[in-house]
Amino acid sequence: MSSAPPKLKFLDTALYSLAIGTGMRWIAVAAAVGPSSLPLWLLALFVFFLPLAAATAELTSRFEGEGGIYAWTRDTFGPLAGFLCGWFYWISLMPYFAGILYFLSGLVLAALGGDPKDTLLYLGISLAISALVTGVQIAGLKYGKWLPNFGTAGGWIVLGIIVVMAIVIGTRGESATNFLHSSYVPPLDFDTAILWGTIVFAYSGIEAVGFLRNEIEGGMRTIVRVLIIVGVGSALIYVLGTSAFLIVMPQSELTRLAGFPDALRLGLQHVGAAALAPYAIGLFALAMLGGFTAWFGVGARLPFAAGIDAFLPPIFARRNPKTGAPIPAILLQAALMLVMVVLSQAGTNVAAAYDFMVAMSVLTVTIPYIFMFAVYWKCASAAPMPGAWTPPGGARTSLVLAALGQIATLVATVCTLVPSSSEAHPLAAFLKIVLAAAVMFAVGLLLYWLADRKRRTAAAIAAE
Repeated sequence: MSSAPPKLKFLDTALYSLAIGTGMRWIAVAAAVGPSSLPLWLLALFVFFLPLAAATAELTSRFEGEGGIYAWTRDTFGPLAGFLCGWFYWISLMPYFAGILYFLSGLVLAALGGDPKDTLLYLGISLAISALVTGVQIAGLKYGKWLPNFGTAGGWIVLGIIVVMAIVIGTRGESATNFLHSSYVPPLDFDTAILWGTIVFAYSGIEAVGFLRNEIEGGMRTIVRVLIIVGVGSALIYVLGTSAFLIVMPQSELTRLAGFPDALRLGLQHVGAAALAPYAIGLFALAMLGGFTAWFGVGARLPFAAGIDAFLPPIFARRNPKTGAPIPAILLQAALMLVMVVLSQAGTNVAAAYDFMVAMSVLTVTIPYIFMFAVYWKCASAAPMPGAWTPPGGARTSLVLAALGQIATLVATVCTLVPSSSEAHPLAAFLKIVLAAAVMFAVGLLLYWLADRKRRTAAAIAAE
């Protein structure tokens, strides 16, 4: 008789969840807006993350089945709503995975001194990273947890480097930003709208713990403790990191940067530690790889749950009995991810199709949270469930949190529709995103209809 697959212990769960729920790259994005981004980090913590964490804890304790946010929506509003929620949640991960691969491959190319326009070399590196991530996930959480664990540790080291840089410069009296005389009122413009959507996205992801509820040792007690740790850790990373970057570099200089690695490199140059830049960027890449691996494992639980519900062939509902890994679901996700990578490097027309997919994900990533907070509101309005976790104050607190989370999500959704101030054709950009979301909604409906018709036909044949 085979033994049960190993479960994640408290420390592993905390590190895995931090890898999912935090993103170092958003620090440079916020710092580029200036000190006015700092109150937005704190506002989003209270109006989005806290409701999201409370909803995750309460819904995880109420629903015992596989599938997390997909199962919660399905069991509350029916199979169609559940399928569409899961569909939008999963499909928005594909461009994200491709983008992370592109970024990591670019770092490797730069380290090797390769030509960034060398498509074959880029694809080769992307395939190698993909094979590594897929392989550790197939091996199960016993091994798949280590890249997220190391990535989380690397991210905290990078944060420490940034804070130390800020302390050195601050003690010299050479801060690039005068915080005392800065404005902390975010202007009502395109950049602030985009930033709010970005900040909400940066705090998102902790609901993924619900996908792993049956793979965590200690059950709800562990999950609630981990949610608290991720909340505190996220706030520290984002607020301290943004403040530190604004001490090290002026806002105008940050605005022109390509991203976090460039900001880190220039910051180290400012403090006379340029030789540490390759190591710091390497740790940042490790943090990105850890987050990528963690999300890859979570994402694979959606086709696994869809296989259980017969929206996908039964093979996708299988787990490896020794490792607990949903191997067919992992391989399906890996294949689709590689398709996205190939499309991004193909000819002009196909590359434009990839850009279209990326634009589509900007809006679709917020849609599942609209479903989730609606589920939370309905569950909070229902009769109490014995043994289910509730926040202090019970159902009244849950209703307030559900409303706050829903409002924050709807505002972020609207913000994703606001074109960038640098966009030459803002109306076309707006219509492109809306059309993209409509296309994905239609595709989701078609897939649901095909799967539902197949299930009904099979049921009718079985009944004869």
